[in-house]
Amino acid sequence: MQRISIWLWLAVGGAALQLSALGSNFYVINGKDGGTTKDAWLGIPHASDLILASAVVTVVALTLSARGRSPVSGRTLGTAVAVVGGLATAQLAYRMVVPPFGCLTYDCGATAKSDVTLLAGIWIGLIGCALALIGGLGHALSAAASRTPATPDVADRQTGMTPWLGLAGLGLVVSFVGPFTFLDAYRVEGFMGSSSAATWGGWLSAPHTSSLVLVAMIVGVTLVVAAARRRSLLSPSALGATLAVLGFVIASRELFRMLQPPFSSAGGQDTAVGTVTVLAGFWIGFVAAVVACVAATIQAVLYYRESVSDEAATTSPTQGTTTSTGAAT
Repeated sequence: MQRISIWLWLAVGGAALQLSALGSNFYVINGKDGGTTKDAWLGIPHASDLILASAVVTVVALTLSARGRSPVSGRTLGTAVAVVGGLATAQLAYRMVVPPFGCLTYDCGATAKSDVTLLAGIWIGLIGCALALIGGLGHALSAAASRTPATPDVADRQTGMTPWLGLAGLGLVVSFVGPFTFLDAYRVEGFMGSSSAATWGGWLSAPHTSSLVLVAMIVGVTLVVAAARRRSLLSPSALGATLAVLGFVIASRELFRMLQPPFSSAGGQDTAVGTVTVLAGFWIGFVAAVVACVAATIQAVLYYRESVSDEAATTSPTQGTTTSTGAAT
């Protein structure tokens, strides 16, 4: 417990507020019918994802500190809590000043719908994010963090970088870059009564999917880099299995959004929309995720068989042989 400062407990309290805020309403969009409420998950999806990520990072930091075995030092843990908490605070504060309703891009500024009422839930979320930021910074500068060095768990067997690991890592990266950065993901006709077709990237049109893929990519690439440095905490077969699961999750989620585009239920409500065409960005991301899953599975199977063979060779009884002089060896 000496490795846990009062600042980290403050961040944990903020995480509790963050999680409670995610289950509440954030806005009332004022109108003739008395207004429409919007919660965090559907109202501001990217901000809600950041709030959830901040709470998870805080809980992980507390768990690693209490366990006494962490791949990074106490100062780094505190910094991570502060950085994610700061991003969540900034994004949530921005969406309090500029609610997203009436504008679906990040460059609309004051043209976004301003006739909304902020509810208690969004204020609770902001306080929780601020506590995570302050608590993370305080812990990073505390004496408890300074006397908590990195003590990583490292697997006994290390293979370094293999072709299958490299292909899996590359596939995870492309699975995010394809649909959620520079390439268009959809072509949409008649969205919300529009008479013209418009192209959409995946980042704004499928926010929760993009956040999930981003997190999975970061986790996967981190594991691959650790393996390349021979500092993996997982055995080669377990590492391959973990990367295969990440690739499968990404491929499944992207396939879901290819088969069921989000436009007909934008913001959690029925929305008029015409033909939706899935463009190259999503196809590239999906194929890359499948490639990552297959490559990681091959890695897992190959090294599992190798480990089984090594174990059998180690535990098999030694057979005696007779030399030409009759001596037994």
